[in-house]
Amino acid sequence: MAQWDSYNALGTLLGNLTLLGRDDGQALPADEIKTLTPAKLLEILISAGGTFSYNYNWLINGGFDIAQRQAPGTLTTLTDNKCSADRWRVTRENADVQYIRVDATSESGLTSRYYGQFKKITNAGKIHICQIIEGINSVPLRSKTVIFQAKMKASASKTIRMAVLELQNAGSMDTIPATLVTAFGADSTDPTLGANVAVITAAESKSVTTSWQSFSVSVTVPTNSKNIICAIWSDADFAANDTLSIAEAGLFTASVVQAWTPRLFGEELRLAYRYYWKSFPLETAPAQNAGTTGSARFIATRAGASSLFGHMNKYPVQMFTNPTITTYNPSAANAQVRDAGSLVDCSSIGIAAISNDAGFAIACTGNAATAVGNQLDVHITADAEL
Repeated sequence: MAQWDSYNALGTLLGNLTLLGRDDGQALPADEIKTLTPAKLLEILISAGGTFSYNYNWLINGGFDIAQRQAPGTLTTLTDNKCSADRWRVTRENADVQYIRVDATSESGLTSRYYGQFKKITNAGKIHICQIIEGINSVPLRSKTVIFQAKMKASASKTIRMAVLELQNAGSMDTIPATLVTAFGADSTDPTLGANVAVITAAESKSVTTSWQSFSVSVTVPTNSKNIICAIWSDADFAANDTLSIAEAGLFTASVVQAWTPRLFGEELRLAYRYYWKSFPLETAPAQNAGTTGSARFIATRAGASSLFGHMNKYPVQMFTNPTITTYNPSAANAQVRDAGSLVDCSSIGIAAISNDAGFAIACTGNAATAVGNQLDVHITADAEL
């Protein structure tokens, strides 16, 4: 989706196309206008005083299609300060919050396939939802005017606050406070943020109703920001069972709301894999005893309780950092490698020493019943989220 940074230039282009199309300044015939090449059109635009850029969405998973940490279509209670949909970090005042991905194909006002819904449960309290943009992608936004936009609706009319935050120059790039919100404050008081995290310019209040509407906030990114964070939070407590739904989120280099055009799903998934990857099928929640579909597997090269080593498994993309690995036995309620040949569990699983941001290998101690050539299986999750 292309855009012209200079709307005056666009007006000049459209109003004077026939005058700018020929070197002699004479009107360009209609049949020649139809044959203009992209290169010629760009040349005409530049001569009109404009610049050309691609309208790129700097947010990942802005359509809330991907939720690898759970069964996406099932309401799932979130661990505080962790992700719901991929890349969307959630914290709350008072336990607890649940997340579900909802089918949007019958929703009036949306063009996305899905939307994300956040549900407050158990106790009343505020909720805070954000996406942290990696430093290498944040730096190019310095000094630029950006717009953070999303469509929202709620279970009842709510005041929702919306802002672009920054990790300031005093912080270390990509080192975001583990507790992003240190205090939620009273109703109509903005949260207190962790060390070196601040709102850029000001947060804005949005009147969210039970119908989908588009909301946005535009700021100029400071020249020394380390990380950009797009954030949405409740101005007052949500009661138990209140919900906030978000769709079609984006961060663009612009000052006005942009048409939301998602990337192809495969491209979006690869971007998400930089921060979290699992061996489980995409729609399956990571869990013990969930079956061997997709599991990491290797062959026993020694019999009995011997040290066994698997081959190096490459991640689909280079991960943001050396991830935290969690293992899951595909056929029993523990974290061990499963010997599928003898239907027994191995022990002393180890990965950390042979893992990096490019891939991993499995090491374990075989079972007394393990035979040479037996198939060994284990599921993993690799978490490199900011």
